[in-house]
Amino acid sequence: MASLFARRPILTSATAASALAAAYYVSQPRRPLMMDTAQNPKTKTLAFPKNMLFSKQLKVTNVEQVNHDTKRITFALPGGNGEVSGVTPGAAILTQHTPPGAWFPVFRPYTPIHDLDQPGVLELLVKKYPNGRASGHMHSLNPGDELTVRGPLPGQWAVPKDERNILCIAGGAGITPIYSLAKGILANPADKTKVELLWGVNGTRDIVLKKELEELEQQHPDRLRVVYAVSGAEALPDAPSLGDEEKYRKGYVDKTLLSEAIVRCQKNGAWGDDKGQRVFLCGPPKMEDAVAGKDGILAELGVLKKEVHRF
Repeated sequence: MASLFARRPILTSATAASALAAAYYVSQPRRPLMMDTAQNPKTKTLAFPKNMLFSKQLKVTNVEQVNHDTKRITFALPGGNGEVSGVTPGAAILTQHTPPGAWFPVFRPYTPIHDLDQPGVLELLVKKYPNGRASGHMHSLNPGDELTVRGPLPGQWAVPKDERNILCIAGGAGITPIYSLAKGILANPADKTKVELLWGVNGTRDIVLKKELEELEQQHPDRLRVVYAVSGAEALPDAPSLGDEEKYRKGYVDKTLLSEAIVRCQKNGAWGDDKGQRVFLCGPPKMEDAVAGKDGILAELGVLKKEVHRF
């Protein structure tokens, strides 16, 4: 669940901030996602160095309220239009701020959602959580304010040598790394990977990247298929239809939905990347455990733990 709109705060002493920031990702129990450098050409100047020891100050240029609890925040890169972020698909940056009166800074990873080849900008989608110090600070930012950022967190997606299929599963705010990964794959002419994407949300108002995903589906109808699982009040038996029942399913990302997606992945060709990773998952802990835990749904369907990448 490392790449939700807003994640658990990480507290460190100010004197150890740089070292701990650099070690943060390495210390996580999940395997790093390998990203391809095709999105990171040597001919372009990168805003972020290759390690997280040195921070950058990014200035807010725009803030958009997307729904009741989520904002899209756009930052200008220090080098302006002469550089790109250097963050690769599915990877993240580490934000840092010190709450008023606190001795310790709070670090939080976020996955950018902008076009990674777009110069001069970095864009984040931030969900605000009750009493969330990191997300609360992010939601307090206005144009002209600055944010301390480190990164990018390491990773590299290896483009398969031939056509492959992968299954991406997101729960709520966990869509950001999944969206970034899918978008990066589809934008790379050398990558022929097909993406099956399942996104579980509490309500249709939580489908905060609906327009962007619809555009990707229209541009790549043979390579991207998105299904939304709506589990809140709109999923009750007496609730109105959500529309296309193949696109909007009532309920959770359950065994039926997963088994259907796996069949499609298996039917269309080789399932999984060159490292054997077949499923890419990001969501709340309970959802991840239900889907990919020791006795989770994927295990019941024959998917091995090593075949699942959890962000």
